Parts: sequence; structure tokens; C-alpha cells
Amino acid sequence: MEFLEKIFSIKDYGETHKIMRLLGLKIKFPKTEYAKKKKESLYYYYKKNNIDIRTLPSATGQLRDIQLANLALLKELDYVCKQNGLQYWLDGGTLLGSVRHKGFIPWDDDIDVSMMRNDYLKIIDIFNHWTRNKDLYANYVYLGFGQCIIKIMHKKTKLLFVDIFPCDYTKWENDYFSRTNQSKLLKSYIKKFTNNKTLNSIEKIRSNISEFNKNILNTCNYETKNITCGIDYKYTRPMLTQPYNVIFPLNTIIFENNKLPCVNNSNEYLIGIYGKQYINYPNKIGFGHSMYCSLTKEEKIIIRDLI
Repeated sequence: MEFLEKIFSIKDYGETHKIMRLLGLKIKFPKTEYAKKKKESLYYYYKKNNIDIRTLPSATGQLRDIQLANLALLKELDYVCKQNGLQYWLDGGTLLGSVRHKGFIPWDDDIDVSMMRNDYLKIIDIFNHWTRNKDLYANYVYLGFGQCIIKIMHKKTKLLFVDIFPCDYTKWENDYFSRTNQSKLLKSYIKKFTNNKTLNSIEKIRSNISEFNKNILNTCNYETKNITCGIDYKYTRPMLTQPYNVIFPLNTIIFENNKLPCVNNSNEYLIGIYGKQYINYPNKIGFGHSMYCSLTKEEKIIIRDLI
């Protein structure tokens, strides 16, 4: 069964999408009922009529509420990191949103941040001890196919989370081969303990990732001039490695009226992820994971209390 899944599989990816894997390729697409809603998105109208993407209004309704609730989780992470001298920075679409919209990308509700491996290994225990909201917690989450990252989550709903991605020092500008070999080894560690999603299984995953991470740290040279995305997650970005001075020393940027950490050179960093045209409309406009999901009464109360 596992062999067949490596060749071809289609699985749910959240409430609104499915993900197809074919011979190593990964394709995410909206479920039928949401594909039509996506085509009717107001943002396609803005794009078609060449309205400056930087002037688009913020999201409204349920999507906006979930954005702001996720922002509350990010602000708690920011508080904990500042109290304990840990460094993180806005990454991916969150950094892009900061530069282009001074906040969330209007159609997105994700929050992505990154940390260097040394701080990444500390954040679970430190966050869970220091958080002022005992409904929030940090833990590893297994994403399937040998991928595992840390998330800040809410105990009473799966809708709210902040993704935390690890970064490592590297001596190579293009370390594809070393990343590939380490990635295969890490996935072999993880897959031994992913037959179920019980707490015991997740703890075993965490234990083995921690062991593997220590081996990574033993090979890291902190005097190298490049930083690469951690092998814990299969990134789709074309540039996995950035010069040290593009990321450090960290800078600050405005995100939803909050001054938060970002990379030293956001322009160069975003070009490495999205290309030189990152400031323009993307070819495909997506929608937030929770834009059309049905909220329970309890979830509505949780979100209201956070915002």
C-alpha cells in the first residue's frame, strides 16, 4: 500500500482542497464545490481590471475573523520569543503579505514563520511553559510523506495555527545532494512511527526528529555564509538557500499594525521564493483554508474571544 501511494494517491488536504501525488509530483487542487467559488472570487475581477494589488481591501467576514484569530497566536509566539531571547522571522506568504499589503494577503489566512534550528528545538517546551493563554500550545505535526513541522495551535479547534519552519546553516550555495540524502534518512526515521496518529506515535516522531536534528546540528558550521530551509519539509520554492546577510541581522516590518521580525533584505528574500514579479498578482489566486468551512458555535466563540 505504501509503495502504491508513492506512485499515485489522492487525499483530502483540509476542508477545501485535495492533493494528488503522482510519481513524486505534488498537485493541490480545490474540491469541486469550491472550484466554482474560486472562479467567482472578487480578486479575479481586480486582476482582470488591472487594479493595483497593493491597494486591495482586507478580507471581510469569516476569513477576516480567522486571520485575526491566527494573528493572536502569532502575537503570543512573538511575546514568548521576546521573553526568552529566541529569534524568528515572518516567512513565505506572511512576509509577502507584509511587504505587499502590510498584513495578510487578502485571500489567505496562513501564518508562516521560520527559526534557526537551535531556537527551533527549544520553542515547544518554552512556548508551552510561557504562553499566557493555556488553550494555546506548540507541538510537532506530522504532515504525511515524511514531513513534520512545529505548529502553534489551539486546543479546541483545528482551524487556528501558526506554522514554524526550521532553517540550518550550510556551506553550500546549492546543496541539493546533501539535502536529498539527509531528507531520505529523516523520512526513514519518521515513517517507522506513522502508522497511526496517536499521541504515543507523535511523541515517538518527535523523539526521533530530535535525535536526527542533533546530528544535523553537529554538522552545522555557524561561521558559514549561507542558510538553507530545513529538510523536515518539502519546499516548493525554487531557492532553498540564501546568503547569511540576506536573513541576518533581522529587521522589522509592519504586519497588521504590529512591528514584527523579518529578514534583513526582504526584497532579495522574496525574489528567491517567488521571483522578481512577486509584487504583482500571482498566476493563480487561491483562497484561505477556512474561507468556506463551517464553524461550530464553539469555534465562533473561540475566534471572537481571540480577536
